[in-house]
This record gives sequence, structure tokens and C-alpha cells, in this order.
Amino acid sequence: IIDMKIFKKLYQRYKDMGTLLWVVCVFLVAIIVYYTLPVIDMIQAGGDERLLGWAYVCNLLALVVLCVNILRLDCRNLLSHKTANLLETSGYFIILLMLIRNRIVRESDSLSDSWDYSLDWMTIMLFGFLLQFVGKIVRRAVKLKEEQDLTI
Repeated sequence: IIDMKIFKKLYQRYKDMGTLLWVVCVFLVAIIVYYTLPVIDMIQAGGDERLLGWAYVCNLLALVVLCVNILRLDCRNLLSHKTANLLETSGYFIILLMLIRNRIVRESDSLSDSWDYSLDWMTIMLFGFLLQFVGKIVRRAVKLKEEQDLTI
């Protein structure tokens, strides 16, 4: 009986997401399973490979935070303060992780000169700023909805 209540609650929450829920879950599990062991091996190695491993940890954490926050969204009420908070917090966390990642990469002589690593860092950081921007748009829309007493 309890399992059915939980299932019904989750079904109501995620039914409007369609297959996105399954894609995010599979993507999250695949990332964790596929990349965890190679990254641990890199961290256990010495020198620049260790720094590269920690840079990958920052990338993986950013992806995991994004996937988990997508799963935390309530599809029944997307235009809410909770959605805005999730988007903004994800953006801040991703930017923080990319700043840490950039600091780690700059410590390495071979990685700091590579154009690919700087482009990767800036692209993911731009995505963090985009999440913050969308979060502020959602927050403004919620405020307008509350002021106008609109039902969406």
C-alpha cells in the first residue's frame, strides 16, 4: 500500500516529463558507472594526470548536479519559486566547480597551455550563467503571476 502511494506520487510528479525522466536517470547512471574508475585511476597517478583527474571530477560533479536538479523539478508546477531556486543554485554550483577546475588546470604545465581545456571550461561556465539567467526569468514570471493572480 505504501509503495503504491509513493508510485502514484512520483507518477503525478513526473508524468508530464515523458521520457526525459528515463533519459536523465540512464544518463546519470551511465556517467557514474563509466567514468568513475578511470577518474579514480587518474587521481591515484602522479603529476599532471592527477590534476587532470581532479578536473574531470569537477566536470562530473557539474553533470551530476544538473541531472539531480532536473529530477528534483516538479512538473506539475514548473512556474514556482522552487524551480527558480533549483535553476539558480545549479548555475552557481556549476560556476563554482568550473572556477575550481580552472584553478586546478592552471597548476598543470601541460594542461594550462591547451586550448581545448580552456574552451571546455568556458563553455560549461557559460551554461552555468545561462541557468542563473533562466532562473531569474522564472522568478520574475512567478512574481508577475502572483501580482496578477494568474492561474497557469
